[in-house]
Formats: sequence, structure tokens, C-alpha cells
Amino acid sequence: MIYLLGILIAVGFLLGWIESVSNRWAYQAFGKPGIMLTACIGTPVHEVGHALMCLIFGHKIISIKLFDINPKNSTLGYVKHSYNKHNLYQVIGNFFISLGPIFSGTAAILFFMCILEPDTFQALRQHIISAPVNSNDLVNFIKWSGRSIMIVYRGIFNSGSIGSPSFWIFLWLAICTASHIALSREDIKSAISGLAVTLFVVVLFNFGAVLCGFGTLKYVLIVAKYNIYLVSVLSVAVTFSLVTALIMGILYKIRRLITG
Repeated sequence: MIYLLGILIAVGFLLGWIESVSNRWAYQAFGKPGIMLTACIGTPVHEVGHALMCLIFGHKIISIKLFDINPKNSTLGYVKHSYNKHNLYQVIGNFFISLGPIFSGTAAILFFMCILEPDTFQALRQHIISAPVNSNDLVNFIKWSGRSIMIVYRGIFNSGSIGSPSFWIFLWLAICTASHIALSREDIKSAISGLAVTLFVVVLFNFGAVLCGFGTLKYVLIVAKYNIYLVSVLSVAVTFSLVTALIMGILYKIRRLITG
């Protein structure tokens, strides 16, 4: 559970903190247009993640706005939805709907990588295909996941890529997406009830499996194999978000110096 979901929650909180700092500096440097610079791509990806999870878990979408360019509104986008509080599946859905932007953001960055940095994408894909899921060795699997991060970084930032226009297009799209993957306060609030129910169901299932002499680790590792995509891409998302925050911080300092 820590590997499958804990990493997503931790990264969501981290990205949220970085985004709040970056947006504050961007607003102080340029006003709302400074935030719009990355939000025009990142916010629709964020909201699509919420909307898709609503559909998967049977929630009714009341209204949706992928991107609001009205400078008077503080909210850049939203998905309003309702659900049956007595439906266990839909209650669990609250947790995954809140994490939706992480899934959609990761998928978007992987798509950009596949189109614009195909060699890096194929190297990552081959590494994941050969992941040791049949050994039931969790420690070895986690080490394998860590190596995927280095594969992505080496592929993206090699000397051949940096001179290519596709690298800079990918960098821009990835920065825009990564800057808005973060979970908002509303996302975190609605995730709490869903997380509690999800943990209860998983513990109950595992307890029943143990009583029946059924080992679940093998199947968890098969699911975790695809979690490597999330681990590797989210590490890049954190780096890109930090770079964005650093740039906005420098521009904010420059503006302060100019305006006295």
C-alpha cells in the first residue's frame, strides 16, 4: 500500500507545496498572466484526470470547466460531482478521483515523451517489461523501480537531445503539466474518506487471503510493475516543478530590484 499509493500521496503533497510557492512568485512577478503561462496546458490535464476518475467510479459530473481564462476568478478549473454515500465503490472512488490529476499528468508526460523523446520512452518501456515480478522479492523490485528514474533522466538530458527542437518542446509541455499535477486542498479533503475505506477493504481482502492460504504479493507486484511509470515520471515532475519555482523566484527578485 505504501509503494502503490503512499508514493502518490507524498508526491501530491510535495507538488502542492512547490506549486503554491511557484504560483505566489509568478503572481508577484507578472500577476495572473504569469500563472496562466503554464496553466493553459496544465490545468486542463489536471481537470481531465478528475473527470475520468468520476466516470470510472460512477460519480455523476454536475459541471466541469477545463480552463477558465477570466482574470477575476481565482479558480482556474473545476469538476463538480456527486455520488451515493451508501455505495462502497463510489466512496472508494473519492480517493482515486482526488488522485486523478496525478494519473492524467503522468499519462500526459508519457505521451509527450513517446512523441517527442521516443528513445527515452522505449528505454523506459523495455526496463519495465523486464521488471522482476515473478521473484516475489519486494526489495529487488523497489531497486528496479529506482533504476527507472535514472533511465528517464539520462534519456531526456543527454547531449544529443538538448540540441534538438523536440527536446525543448517536450521540456515546455512537461513543465506546464508538472506544474499543475498537485493536489488542491479540496482534492485532499475529499480523498480522506475514500482513503480510509480503501485501506479497510485492502486489509480485509488480505486478511481473507491469508486465511485461505492465498499469497497476494505476486499479484501486487504485477500491478506495481505499471507503478514504475508513475515513480519515474513523477520524479521528473518534481524536478520540473522545482525548476519552474526557481525561475519564477528569480524573475520575482528581478522585478523587485527594478521597481525598487
